[in-house]
Amino acid sequence: MLKEEEDQEKLRVESLSKFEKEMELRDLDKQLSKLNTLRGINTGELYTIRGKFKALARDYGMPFMAWYWCVWMSTAALTYGAIEAGGIDAMALIAKSDTYTGFDLHSKVDPTMGTIGITLVFNEMLEPLRLPIVVVTTKPVVDTIFPKNY
Repeated sequence: MLKEEEDQEKLRVESLSKFEKEMELRDLDKQLSKLNTLRGINTGELYTIRGKFKALARDYGMPFMAWYWCVWMSTAALTYGAIEAGGIDAMALIAKSDTYTGFDLHSKVDPTMGTIGITLVFNEMLEPLRLPIVVVTTKPVVDTIFPKNY
């Protein structure tokens, strides 16, 4: 868009009423949504979890990332709690992995840090379950917490 076209558009938008701006924004959002859907069909991303994840990140931005990290932190806290409540010995797990890898980590790791490390490993193993849940719940959660102004 040329500078003079941009200036003309600014003048046109300034002359619109609040309601007219709202209706125009709704129309532009519909057009953008359709173009993004057509792009997703063209690239094939519309039909994959990865593509849906990218679309949510594009459409919802920071609220989406905040929701994703809330879910991630919740599963991390639940995993840590399950390890502690279940009496799982993280150092024994690390020692067992040392026998397979040939490392000597269990003698170098603090037990508390070992538990946190095992929690992170287990939490990342939950990603195939967590991601679809986040993808399915993002729209209703974000739209409830951050409703659109128009």
